[in-house]
Amino acid sequence: MTIIDLISIIILMLLLAYSVIKKYIDEKNGIDNSKTESKIDEFCNKHYKKIWIVFIIILFFTVVYKFGEIPTYLGCDEAGMAYDAYCLSEYGTDRYMNQYPLYLTNFGQGQSSLCAYLAVIFIKILGPNVIAYRMPMLLVYIVSVIASYLMVSKFKNKKFALLFTFLIITCPWNIFNTRMALDCNLYLGMFMIALYFMTRAEKTYQFFIAGIFVGLNLYTYCLAWITMPIFLAVWIVYMLYIKRTNWKQIIVMGIPIAILALPLIYFLLLNYGIVKQTDIGIFSLPVLDTFRAEQISPLNIFKTGLESLKVIFMSEGTIYLLYVPLFIIGFILSFKNVVQSIKEKKFDLTTVMVIAFVTLLIGLLFTRIPTANKANVLYFLILYFVAVAIIKICENSYLSKIIMLITICGLFINFTWNYFKVDGVSGDNWYEDRYLYSLTEEIEANEKYANMEKYIISYKAAPYIYVMLGTRMSPQEYMETQEIVDYGNNRTEIAKIGDYNFIYKSNEFDEVVNNKENGIFIISNRYENEIKELQEQGYTRQDYGYYAVMTKEE
Repeated sequence: MTIIDLISIIILMLLLAYSVIKKYIDEKNGIDNSKTESKIDEFCNKHYKKIWIVFIIILFFTVVYKFGEIPTYLGCDEAGMAYDAYCLSEYGTDRYMNQYPLYLTNFGQGQSSLCAYLAVIFIKILGPNVIAYRMPMLLVYIVSVIASYLMVSKFKNKKFALLFTFLIITCPWNIFNTRMALDCNLYLGMFMIALYFMTRAEKTYQFFIAGIFVGLNLYTYCLAWITMPIFLAVWIVYMLYIKRTNWKQIIVMGIPIAILALPLIYFLLLNYGIVKQTDIGIFSLPVLDTFRAEQISPLNIFKTGLESLKVIFMSEGTIYLLYVPLFIIGFILSFKNVVQSIKEKKFDLTTVMVIAFVTLLIGLLFTRIPTANKANVLYFLILYFVAVAIIKICENSYLSKIIMLITICGLFINFTWNYFKVDGVSGDNWYEDRYLYSLTEEIEANEKYANMEKYIISYKAAPYIYVMLGTRMSPQEYMETQEIVDYGNNRTEIAKIGDYNFIYKSNEFDEVVNNKENGIFIISNRYENEIKELQEQGYTRQDYGYYAVMTKEE
């Protein structure tokens, strides 16, 4: 817990005490402060467009400013998706020569495909670069912010909708999430877009559109295959019970869901060995090296549930610590809406949000949640309940509203300052791979190194994916030139692609140094002994980010 977190928690405790005492005194003295909320509502209704201008400015500085540059690092899964997207845009296959795969192989354990196919569109427009690779996240995020605002504005009020939107665009996780092209992170925005269409659907064609977006969620992240059916089952029961929909509309919505789900069901059968055919028309489905379905079990709720909850709510860079108690308060308060909605058989957005959060959380806990990325779909929903709590705590008090706003702004400014000055631009060499990607691009553009063998020693796993992305080699060249070394204990590594060689052990380095005549070494600066050895043999060192480029004049 940082100092600013501690201060924010203390402020919340004081506001809670002030709220209770003020309410008691006002009721005792017969004071009616409802006019305060009426004035706030009037202000929001009158000036919401001006407030949205402020939101747009915040969005620009948090997710548009230096988009593609920050974060400076490039994760290996992100690079894998980007290279597959490039291959799809140029050759119509992934890197393993699978034609239009509906699920990507990536490093053998699989990766959902929607992010890659969206990236193809931007690669065609902007060319193959980091901005194009990450643009799907930005697009879906902005659309989901607008959809969330419109949904809450319609079923609640503009005050609530504006507060909810403010919490979304100032939340650390949403800023992190939008700037990195991880396939799983797309689930968050796509779910909120689907929820928007589901809540607004009244006519038959609107349910069909909602079904399309629900089905697309299945291509954002494999955990949607578990969480979405649970959510849909409870949502359908609720909607039928309150008579907001009927079976005909449910069936219409189910048609596109079924059409989009069937290939993935076939994919599961394929990887369980029940079916053998890997092509469906022009599309293909891979047989994965490692099928992780065995990691999913309802028993994990009891085995790793508490650990997963800690990751979801307490991980650095997800939500402010202040929001944890606010979420608990807001979630408890929301059950009043649930009971009333069911009792009166009337539609209530808060009830839908409770259903969404509970069902999605249960589905997610079927597997261990080691990182927040796995639970990304929850973070808009969590903020909804934070908004419920803030409105209740600050009810009928200008002072409370001002103090809460200042507190959240302080947390937001502190986070963004650290992110753009520290966290997003450095990583203690852990994220050295962005440099390997850009360095490869420069080497490829230099005719001097055109026919030279390159030897790479990288600190991070899968360095070859950055080289593939930087060279933009064809999937055919990748498949034809790759050499794989088996180290035993189920560990294999790619040792060579094209004229790039990858060194993983010191004895391999010694062998290369003693036997090669011409080449260039690209070495992580964590390996100072290897760098010094090359310098002793007459190599010249040139630093490039976290790497040393070692060359020798013949």
